[in-house]
Amino acid sequence: MAEDRTIPLAVEEAGFAPAEIEAPAGTRVRLEVTNRTPAAIEFESFELNRERVIQPGQTAAVYVSGLGPGRYEFFDDFHQQRRGALLVR
Repeated sequence: MAEDRTIPLAVEEAGFAPAEIEAPAGTRVRLEVTNRTPAAIEFESFELNRERVIQPGQTAAVYVSGLGPGRYEFFDDFHQQRRGALLVR
């Protein structure tokens, strides 16, 4: 079995860093989401069907797989101005 593709993703006061990330179509991806804010965040994506609360200073893995080409948006449900996207090619 192939190793997961890991993509680091930070949540900062100003938003996701980077705001857009890329992955190849059809692969299993491990988003390594680190909360660099002083408050809890909720990584959420309706398109990816994922939701995860992450406490300040913590890192959580969010797995997605089998995605076709497209743009999949995500956001911090507790602070909805923080938004980003996974671009699958």
